[in-house]
Amino acid sequence: MLQIQLQSAPENSYIIENHITDLPVYNDRDGAAISIQPQNTDHNNAVPRRPIPVSTVDWQTTNISQFIPLHGLDFLRGAEQLYIQQTIELTDLLAHLESESRYTVKVPHGETLYYAAEQSSSFQRLCFGTSRSFVMKLYDQTQQEALQFRRRSSCIFCYAQSLEVWLSPGDFVGVVKQQLKLSVPTFNIYNRDNDIVYRIEGPHTFACTSLGKDAHFKIFTADGMTQVGSVNHQWDQLQVAYNLCVQFPSRTTDTKHKALLLGAAFLLEYMYYQGSKLLRCRC
Repeated sequence: MLQIQLQSAPENSYIIENHITDLPVYNDRDGAAISIQPQNTDHNNAVPRRPIPVSTVDWQTTNISQFIPLHGLDFLRGAEQLYIQQTIELTDLLAHLESESRYTVKVPHGETLYYAAEQSSSFQRLCFGTSRSFVMKLYDQTQQEALQFRRRSSCIFCYAQSLEVWLSPGDFVGVVKQQLKLSVPTFNIYNRDNDIVYRIEGPHTFACTSLGKDAHFKIFTADGMTQVGSVNHQWDQLQVAYNLCVQFPSRTTDTKHKALLLGAAFLLEYMYYQGSKLLRCRC
């Protein structure tokens, strides 16, 4: 229990361990100070992050260093390319109902940055397949929640898909929105101020037809004139499986923009690449 001592301070304020705060302190009838535990009412800091040191390896110099991430986006600093790999267990292959998906997000040299776990209802997985609503939670190397991807489904034919990106514990980063076009799959990426920061275009196709396993998407600037990155579905000979590769514009790209592009890659994974045991519309 934190002991609060009353000292000389401005009116309606109190000093707690040499810091001024507006936290009220109530006295009993005898005028003695009552020790209380301060409560944090700020929604954005409702679940404070634990300062846990993390070891990292510089693959160019093989030097090992440690840092304390202030939030989950810190793991994206310096990353220029990421691999998204689905984790499949034997029970998933034998089950009659599609299970909640799990992924690992890695850098090219194999270091895992995030573990992603889907949360969805059995009704959504049964009726909507890969078009289902879900909340994808990403946990970093400190085993704390770093990001959330939130997707909603609809039974409306050719409903424009979208996915929201949230920074734990409740900071809205932006949204990825599909633009309905018959020939080219197109997506706009908006920041929290609803400004377009990137555009993503896929290969030419027709309406609801599915894409090939090797199809790739191009990331353009907000005006759609310059390609700055890509999202590719490629074969990994070591893992003997297809992985989703996200190429960022640069190593110094804003980490929130990287989080938005990572969320867009997950949306593309569900819409075009992930296999499903049930028939569904890919719109």
